[in-house]
Amino acid sequence: MYRDDRNRYNNTKSLQEILSDIVDSPALSRGIKESRAIQAWPKVLGPSVARITTQVKFYKGVLYVNLNSSIIRSELLMHKTKIIESLNREAGGNVVYDLVIR
Repeated sequence: MYRDDRNRYNNTKSLQEILSDIVDSPALSRGIKESRAIQAWPKVLGPSVARITTQVKFYKGVLYVNLNSSIIRSELLMHKTKIIESLNREAGGNVVYDLVIR
């Protein structure tokens, strides 16, 4: 019995194309951007704020940040909108919709 294998090889993709399809999937892409937003916290706010940051976590569009200094916390809350814009720019998309600083 003769089987035509030509059609089987016409639909092949390179490994780069397959990985690109996986990374570009909406769910994974969003997760990568969320991770970038967390990693961008020290870059956006600098080393002095990074030193007093005890925890940064992301949940459902909200970035939760714990700080050791109530004075810095108050100062950052006054600039909340700019911080969110900067984090989204670094993350590569709008993933941070709110910022909770504790």
